[in-house]
Amino acid sequence: MTGQVLITALIVSLATLVSVVDGQFSTGHSHHGRGDIRCMYCTPGTCDNVTNTCTSCLDGFYGDMCKQTCPNTCMSCDKVSGNCLKCMNGFFGEGCNKECRQCDTCDKVTGACTSCWSNNWGENCQNTCEETCQRCNVATGECQYCATGFYGEGCNLMCDYCRQGMCDRDLGKCSYGCNDGRYGEKCELSCPQKCRVCNQNDGRCMMCEPPLWGEYCDSRCPVNCDFCNITTGECLECNPGFYGEKCALNCHNCMDGYCEKDTGYCQGACLDGWFGAKCDKKCMKHCRRCAEENKCMLCEKGLAGENCDVQCPTRCPTCANDILTGNIMCLECGGDFKIPEKNCSCTNTKCTKITEIRGKGFACERCAEGWYLRDGTCCPCHHCAGGNQFCEKNGNCKNGCEPKYFPATEGCDQYCDIPHCTWCESFYGHGKICKGCDEGYFLERHGCTPCSSFCKGGSLRCNQMTGVCLDGCKSGGYGEKCDSSCPDKHCPHLVCDIKNCDVCEKSMSSAAKCRKCRDRYYQSNGKCLACSPNCEGTKGLCDSITGKCLEGCKMGWTGDKCNVENVIRIEPSVKICRGNCLSCDSNTGECAACVAGSWGSRCNKICPENCRTCDHKTGKCVVFCSKNCKRVGNELLPCDSITGECLYGCVEGWMGETCRYKCPDNGKCTITRKPVFETVYFRK
Repeated sequence: MTGQVLITALIVSLATLVSVVDGQFSTGHSHHGRGDIRCMYCTPGTCDNVTNTCTSCLDGFYGDMCKQTCPNTCMSCDKVSGNCLKCMNGFFGEGCNKECRQCDTCDKVTGACTSCWSNNWGENCQNTCEETCQRCNVATGECQYCATGFYGEGCNLMCDYCRQGMCDRDLGKCSYGCNDGRYGEKCELSCPQKCRVCNQNDGRCMMCEPPLWGEYCDSRCPVNCDFCNITTGECLECNPGFYGEKCALNCHNCMDGYCEKDTGYCQGACLDGWFGAKCDKKCMKHCRRCAEENKCMLCEKGLAGENCDVQCPTRCPTCANDILTGNIMCLECGGDFKIPEKNCSCTNTKCTKITEIRGKGFACERCAEGWYLRDGTCCPCHHCAGGNQFCEKNGNCKNGCEPKYFPATEGCDQYCDIPHCTWCESFYGHGKICKGCDEGYFLERHGCTPCSSFCKGGSLRCNQMTGVCLDGCKSGGYGEKCDSSCPDKHCPHLVCDIKNCDVCEKSMSSAAKCRKCRDRYYQSNGKCLACSPNCEGTKGLCDSITGKCLEGCKMGWTGDKCNVENVIRIEPSVKICRGNCLSCDSNTGECAACVAGSWGSRCNKICPENCRTCDHKTGKCVVFCSKNCKRVGNELLPCDSITGECLYGCVEGWMGETCRYKCPDNGKCTITRKPVFETVYFRK
């Protein structure tokens, strides 16, 4: 730890520890003025309330009011001058600005070592302890504490057969038991012949070398059986590729060949072209990976689309469908094309100036007009207003975009294909929403709706944001948007206009009640209330009496009237996580977890080949721990992230490296590892 970090930690600690003394000061986070902290760094009881000066400062501070800090490597300093009086460990000299050499602490004036690092010794800590010694006497070099794997008076004896090489440093007794095939206090004895694991105390065999069983390991397990009960010979685990009570059934198309003994379910992914728990269902033609028969996740090279019927562009030999937009996206580039995330549209052929970088070869420095520099290559500008010559160095357009185009990542690279929409914006970088409509249309639910033909002056005379008719309604229409008509001659204008009623009581009174509401409204106490906008169906109809949605609810809503949300909210009008997202951020919409086999902020990228599951942020293949691994405390990963080996053994009833073997004796066993996969050799 550096002096800067130490003094900062000291200041924070001291500031926290200072307490109220004689009512002079407080360390609380008060907002009542300067008086609460004026004596923050004074020694308790030494602050003058009148002059705000201190007679003594806490370590690390100096000055009349103790507001100045001592030099970084100085533990304490003179209150007046600030000169160092005591150095931090590891430093010496008048200003504590010299580092002790090979010492933990040294004399402030001379720098002579007063204590050494744990593995050094000698007058100047210039000598190193023996390799087998972790700590030795500073004066003599005599070993005081053995290194891991060694024991004895001179630390010259090895824990040869101890598991993980760990033993008592004085007596040599193994700390975590023996390696396979050994027993005894120091694991100095060998288990019986053909026995892989025996009782650590008496040597009685507990596990034979596969595929043997019996007290003397002289019987063979059944055909296709990898591991069986040492007492009964009952098969506990089949050889790879087999399952069933007698291991007589073949696993189907499992990637690693393994399937569950009882069910035949594959333990990992399926081979290309197959899906299902047993990998016994065939994907469609040209599909390498699918979750359903008619929905492909990864096509053969050169093809894309849910049906693998779309040819990849020539510039990218491998491509896929973007789950959100439906557009083709490149996964790798071919020829002179580069940068898959830019759909392989970038190339060095548009570079006009190349610079040599010492030790790194050549790199592009300048691009042709209409192109910009990115990651050492040239990418095309897109749809800049006035022409792509108005493209800046970062790919953005100086004068904005051409009509119907908008910026999603760099430049005007996305087309606004929402009908009658003239102005789109990117939705969190994953899609688009409309912000402005063509003349004669107005914005509604991120789409464009035609203005009413009942607007005075024609359908072009309405507010393009609200749809309100600017000059009122023609005869036969009513409402702010003039989008309602009054079919019943008995309805007073006031009732018809406001209540959306089709048939009224035969009364011209303004208090007349409605007998029948218009479509998409229901009757309630003589009034007409609108059906929920979340009713399913093209018309969104509901029961004219109860208001219950007739065709169920739209996705993300529930309840008789479809007015209860049951999905994650992203923003007031967009509430559903997209594509292969299992869950997403409620503010940004970024995926927090993906369906198995996909990754990325949109879960629209495919995990590497032969990979069961990959990190949803990096795409790096990961190995999940067995559910039978024993967990310790709050440890998130109880197995080795590369091999999957359980670090703390198995839960009761399971054994083996990855705890995938059931125990033989009524679900209980003391050996929790399968030794055939884990024999460890140590250097003698």
